[in-house]
Amino acid sequence: MAKTKRSGSRRPKTRAARSKRRAPPVSRPGGRVHLYVGASLDGYIAAPDGGVDWLNPYGDARAGFLPFIKTIGSVVMGRTTYDHAVEKGYANFGEMPAYVVTHRPFAPPSPSVIPFDGDLAELVRAMRERHRGDIWLMGGGNLTKSFHDADLIDIWSVAFVPTLLGAGIPLFLASSFAERRLKLVRTHAYPSGVIELRYERAPTKTR
Repeated sequence: MAKTKRSGSRRPKTRAARSKRRAPPVSRPGGRVHLYVGASLDGYIAAPDGGVDWLNPYGDARAGFLPFIKTIGSVVMGRTTYDHAVEKGYANFGEMPAYVVTHRPFAPPSPSVIPFDGDLAELVRAMRERHRGDIWLMGGGNLTKSFHDADLIDIWSVAFVPTLLGAGIPLFLASSFAERRLKLVRTHAYPSGVIELRYERAPTKTR
């Protein structure tokens, strides 16, 4: 009987040990919407014609792009931004999925370019489910406004360039959302005078 008791007591321990060795469920990393953009000191992301050649003298600030893009798994942009990219020779973005929010149909040049016309919250939810990594909100101004209105942005990285354009496409269009507070998490100054600021959502205070 003593042997029976000892063998019976061992079995639950063995099962418990086995259960501890089971791998935890894998969760998708990232999934945050990251607005990453350069802007003139007076708050424009492009010239009136959509051009960004004024950014060319500040090539040293591109050093921050490589670590940023390593965190990205998919891209979302507006139709105007996409059309300007096509004009510059960037009709697709390689294997990285690029969603183009547009009401005007067009023929995608590759399976990685995906036109979308629908609810932005549903789009973000689908992108998080389908792709690993964060989501790069590339712009432009109207789409950024829509993302702000829907409270879908998690990270704001803005590189302010020491140039005054006087006119152009503004960084932020007027929106109707309530006041939101952000947290400054990083600053970086480049020799050319570009200052990169990174903000994230501030923790919500509870009473």
